[in-house]
Amino acid sequence: MNWRAVLVLATLAAAPAIADQAPLKRAGDAVPGHPGLTYADLVRQAVPDLGPSADDRRVEGHFRTPPRHLAGKEFQSEPSEPAVLGFIEDRRILVGGKKRIALLADLGGKEARIEGLALLMLFDDEGRTPKLLDAADVGIDKDTGFANQAVLPLGPGDSALVTWSEHNSAQITMGGYMIVSPVGDRLAMVAQLRLTSESLCSWKAIETARFATAPDPGRPLHRIEATVTARISHTGHEGCNDERRPAAATHVFRAAWRWNPASRRFEPAASTLGSLEALNKQLFD
Repeated sequence: MNWRAVLVLATLAAAPAIADQAPLKRAGDAVPGHPGLTYADLVRQAVPDLGPSADDRRVEGHFRTPPRHLAGKEFQSEPSEPAVLGFIEDRRILVGGKKRIALLADLGGKEARIEGLALLMLFDDEGRTPKLLDAADVGIDKDTGFANQAVLPLGPGDSALVTWSEHNSAQITMGGYMIVSPVGDRLAMVAQLRLTSESLCSWKAIETARFATAPDPGRPLHRIEATVTARISHTGHEGCNDERRPAAATHVFRAAWRWNPASRRFEPAASTLGSLEALNKQLFD
């Protein structure tokens, strides 16, 4: 079978539903602005032996060493062998005023973990051929993709990234956002926001998040802000046997992070997300 055809078929077969939120790239697709280069060529900079499987049904490869996880060792685990390439997403950003490609690739699972391996790769896009600058795992649940608000402006020459991970079980969806800073061409986690939504017979709770940035006087990068809204409503259905039926209400929680030039990291500035965690324990535990 043709190599590029293998890439197309294998990538489509492995794409999770979450990726419907943003345009997907196939491994054999051409990289815009770089004639003759495919997305498989870019991923191969992180997975050197990436290629078609022996039965021509998958695109797979092996890591020389397991990628670090931005959320820390709690999420660290050995990649499945081999790592199987699924969907790919592409975002173009600026870091320090220079053009960068942020690529997010589904590379299968991890040993003894529910989280999938979602490799976020940062490439220098200033030259003829993009060069891998940094890569890290950002999967904090089964399926991971760029969030709807995937790119947050930090100023005229910098951006932050946001990913969303989730898994669904019956009437409940559990997931989390990860805010990622690529400042200095080094990927670093700013924060995680854990959200849960559930729809039962007599009531439902839907949690959503919105992100924004704002100039931070005296600091070179914008402040990052998040607003989480939890809406609890009643369905009006009769004859339900739900164990609990919380009062209808709307709760709003906020958090902000500021750039610290000394530590060269975004650090918490204010947060009421602890109250969100407490609410979720009441609703879902």
